[in-house]
Amino acid sequence: MTGWDLKPQGIQGVLRTTGEVAGKIETYAKAYGDHLQSAATSAGTISAEGGGQGGEKAVGGLVALALSQFAEHTTPDLKFIAARAGKSLTGAVEATAAYLNGDLEMAADAQRKALGAVDLDLTKPGVQAR
Repeated sequence: MTGWDLKPQGIQGVLRTTGEVAGKIETYAKAYGDHLQSAATSAGTISAEGGGQGGEKAVGGLVALALSQFAEHTTPDLKFIAARAGKSLTGAVEATAAYLNGDLEMAADAQRKALGAVDLDLTKPGVQAR
C-alpha cells in the first residue's frame, strides 16, 4: 500500500477552482494598494511652516504615514500568499502527473518540493513573479 489514493477528476476540479481564485490574488493586491493609496491621499494633512524639505510644506499626515507603513509591512505577505499558492498548485499538478504515470517516487518528490520554502527573491535564477 502506497498511501496514495488519488482521484484525477477530483484533483482536476480542485486545481481549476483553486487556480481561478489564486489568479485573482494579483487583482486583489493591486486594488488593495490602490485603496490604501487613495485613503492615504484623502486622510488629510498636518503641516507646520517650513515642515517639508527645502522650505516646502510637508505633504501627508499621520494617517497617511500609518497607511504607508501598513502597506509596506503587509505587501510581502500578499506576495508570499501568491507564491505559496503557485508553488502548491504546481506541485499538485506534477505529483498527480507522476502518480498517473506510475512513478510514485517522482510523485513523492514533487510533493516534497511543493511543501518547501517559498523564495520571493526575484533576482535569483528560477524564481518567478506570480
